[in-house]
Amino acid sequence: MNSGKDLISCFLAVFLLSFAPVSAQHVLTLDECREMALEQNKKIRMAKEDAEIAGLTKKVAATKYLPNFSFNGGYLRLNKAFKPLGSDMFLPVVPYNSIDPLTGAFNPASLHDPATALNTFVMNPQTGQPMLDASGNPVFKNYALLPADKMTMDFKDNYFAFLTVTQPLFTGFKITESNNIAKYAENIAKENVVLTKAEVLVKTDKAYWQVVSLQEKVKLANSYEALLDQLVTDLENMYAEGIIIRNDLLKAQVNQNEARLKVMKAENGLALAKMALAQIIGMENEDITLPENVIDKGLSGAYSMMNPGNTSDKRAEVIMLKEKLSIMESSKNIERSKFMPDILLTGGYGWMNPNPYNGLNKEFGGDWSVGVVVSMPIFTWGERKHNMSTANIKKQKAQLELDEAREMIDLQIRQNHYKYNESIKKAELTQLSKVQAEENMKMAKENLLEGRTRLTEL
Repeated sequence: MNSGKDLISCFLAVFLLSFAPVSAQHVLTLDECREMALEQNKKIRMAKEDAEIAGLTKKVAATKYLPNFSFNGGYLRLNKAFKPLGSDMFLPVVPYNSIDPLTGAFNPASLHDPATALNTFVMNPQTGQPMLDASGNPVFKNYALLPADKMTMDFKDNYFAFLTVTQPLFTGFKITESNNIAKYAENIAKENVVLTKAEVLVKTDKAYWQVVSLQEKVKLANSYEALLDQLVTDLENMYAEGIIIRNDLLKAQVNQNEARLKVMKAENGLALAKMALAQIIGMENEDITLPENVIDKGLSGAYSMMNPGNTSDKRAEVIMLKEKLSIMESSKNIERSKFMPDILLTGGYGWMNPNPYNGLNKEFGGDWSVGVVVSMPIFTWGERKHNMSTANIKKQKAQLELDEAREMIDLQIRQNHYKYNESIKKAELTQLSKVQAEENMKMAKENLLEGRTRLTEL
């Protein structure tokens, strides 16, 4: 009973395995290979990522129009104390009637009063005028002592923090041109995706038809080997009957060995071609199968794709060079803007500890500020002028590249149009030559078997 179950299990396993290769194998058409290449090709994916980066860069450039907020803070440890006074100072004392009661400010005119001057200054008894010191200043009767050691500020731990807002008002159109450059760069990146897709499609077509070509070469090599195998068998029979000499048989056997070598080379070339196609279309398994008789189906290609009337301005390369020319123009405008001033509106709020707004107490004190900053270089030894000349030359070079690209693309379109017509004609003639060759081979083999021709002619 167990042996019967084991036999059934083995039969089912063999049955399923026999269908596994068939189900895993998929015949790929040219359109399917193109679709897979557009979805999976790594170069296209990298080009799309570059386009995404360019889009983000454009968004970054747009933020330059908006105010910039920044926060700075820190801690500063000092080694020495501040000593504002190098020595003791004496401050003159004025009478109270010299102080304006309304404003609390000192009134110098009050010292012209003789009574006030007598109470304020040291008078010369001989002249009746205030005595003067070595510097020519009047000597006061009373001075207030301001000791230097008492003015020492020993604040070794210092903290600060600033919240700043900066808004550009005028930058010589630098921000505008930078945004234009970012926009042009994004357009170039998008067109590069289009160009990369076109290049990948061309590579896909070449790789696809290379596989088709090598498949046909493998078929040809196999048929040639089969022909020689049959020929060697016939010649062995003819040699055994004494119709031909041994040298004729040896010649056929040598060609038989060469045919086997050609089969191996064709199969190796086909395997490499399939690997190349698999890499382009993003397949991990290079075991690719293409439909039969694809060459006959492919001869009816779309002639409209090779229409020589297509304009070069629609090509991605030309569009990219146009955008590059626009970038050079914006770069020239940026160099021109360096001759103009930059005007910024700035404002913020700052905190400091010790507090300078409250007797330098060990606490945080803050205040706001607002201002306008104007910056403009005056003399740069001709740097801006040289950069301006360089920008002009780069723009002229970009224009030349664009003109040359248009000429080369027009020439390429015309050349490919001629090559396409030549290829179609060559394919038609080759079909006719193939039929003639098959008929000639058939007649030569019949004549050889009938003894009317020699082996070398076959």
